[in-house]
Amino acid sequence: MKRRSTRYLTVFASIAIAVSALTGCASDSRGTGDSPVADHRGEDSPANVTNFPDGFANIATKCVAGAPGFRAFVTTREAAPIVLADPACKG
Repeated sequence: MKRRSTRYLTVFASIAIAVSALTGCASDSRGTGDSPVADHRGEDSPANVTNFPDGFANIATKCVAGAPGFRAFVTTREAAPIVLADPACKG
């Protein structure tokens, strides 16, 4: 009898930990919020956006603040941002 209650307790604890970890990752209703920024201030000038037809990922690009000579590219798909050298980015 004791072995069965230990098994149920282990399963319940595992589920509770998994649910807490998964819900703690979302920072807005869709779970895609921005990362925190020091003093709630960041470089928030508009990005240059290229819109593609439906079914294709849109692309946004802008110079990386605090890193002269680099440009970041992001898409509307789940993909990591790409940072490339761009001499046109002055800082």
